[in-house]
Amino acid sequence: MADQFGNLLLEQRKLISGEAYVHRTDQKVISVSGEDAKSWLHSLLTQDILNLNPGDSTEALLLTPQGHIEHQLKLVVGNNDVLFATHIDKADSLVHWLNQMRFRAKVAIEVTSLNSYGLFAEQDHNAWQDPFSREDSGSISYNQNRSKFNYFEVFGETAPELEPAGLLALKALRIAAGRPDITDIDDKSLPHEFDWLYSAVHLSKGCYRGQESVSKIHNLGHPPRRLALLNLESGDDLANRDDLVFYSDKQVGKILSSGLHYELGSIALALLSRNTPYLDLNVEISGKKVAATQEVLVPADAGKAANLPRPSAFKLTGRRN
Repeated sequence: MADQFGNLLLEQRKLISGEAYVHRTDQKVISVSGEDAKSWLHSLLTQDILNLNPGDSTEALLLTPQGHIEHQLKLVVGNNDVLFATHIDKADSLVHWLNQMRFRAKVAIEVTSLNSYGLFAEQDHNAWQDPFSREDSGSISYNQNRSKFNYFEVFGETAPELEPAGLLALKALRIAAGRPDITDIDDKSLPHEFDWLYSAVHLSKGCYRGQESVSKIHNLGHPPRRLALLNLESGDDLANRDDLVFYSDKQVGKILSSGLHYELGSIALALLSRNTPYLDLNVEISGKKVAATQEVLVPADAGKAANLPRPSAFKLTGRRN
C-alpha cells in the first residue's frame, strides 16, 4: 500500500466522506481462539473484554509492570474467537509474549492472513469501531473538547468497493483529531499522557499488568507529560518525529507525528512537559524555529481524581456539572 496515490488532500476529503478506504499494511491481524479467549485476554489487558458480546469491538493496551505502554490492540469479538489488529513492527513480539502467558488457558494464538481496511463509512457490528469518541466509554477523558473520529476497520481478505487512499491521508486525519497511535509512544509513555484512558482503559475492571501505576497516577498524581496538537504557522514546513519543541528558549517537548491536513495545513502531535504554558510554541525544523499555536489535548491538571468531587458532581466524561 502506497503512502499516497495522488493528491494527499483530496484523499483525505474522500476518506472523510466515506468514498475511500486505506489498506492498513502497517498492521497484522491476530486471532485468539478457544473457550478461555475472552477471560484470558481480559486478565492481561487494560480493557473489559469479558463482558463483550459477539460483534462488539473495543481498544486495549498492554502495559509493562510499571504502567508504560507496550502494545495497542484493536479487538473484535467473534462467536468463538477474538480478532485484533496490532502494529506490524510489534506483532511478533506480542505473539511471542502471549504464547508465554498461556499456561493452562485453553487458547490458541495465530497470526492470520486477513487484511485490515480503514474507512470512515458506517460499518456493521462485526467491524472494529474506533472508541476514541464513543460516548459510552467505561473510563474518563481529561479533554473536555474531544474531537469526533468516526473511524472503522474491517478485517477481511477483500478490499471495500471504494477508492484507495494512502496511509499519509489517514495519519493527517487522526492527528487533527488528537487521536494517539502506538507509533507515537516511547519507552516511558503512560496512557494518561495521551488521554488514552478514555478509549482503552477500563477503570473499574479487575487486575491487569500495570494497573497499580494507572490507578496511582489517575487518582493521586499527574502525568509528567501531556499531549498537544500544534498548528505550524508556516504551511511549507512539516515537522519530523523527535523535532524539538521550545517555549521561548527552553526545550519543553518533542514532536511525535506530523502531517499536512486539507483544512488545518501543517499540523503535529507533540508531547510536552506538564507545566508547559498554554501559549504559542516554536518547533525546531532543520535548524530553523517555526512558530506554532497549541491546542491543549491533555491539561496540566489531569489526574488527582481522588481530590475531585464525588460522582454526583463529577461525570465519567471528566466534565464538571
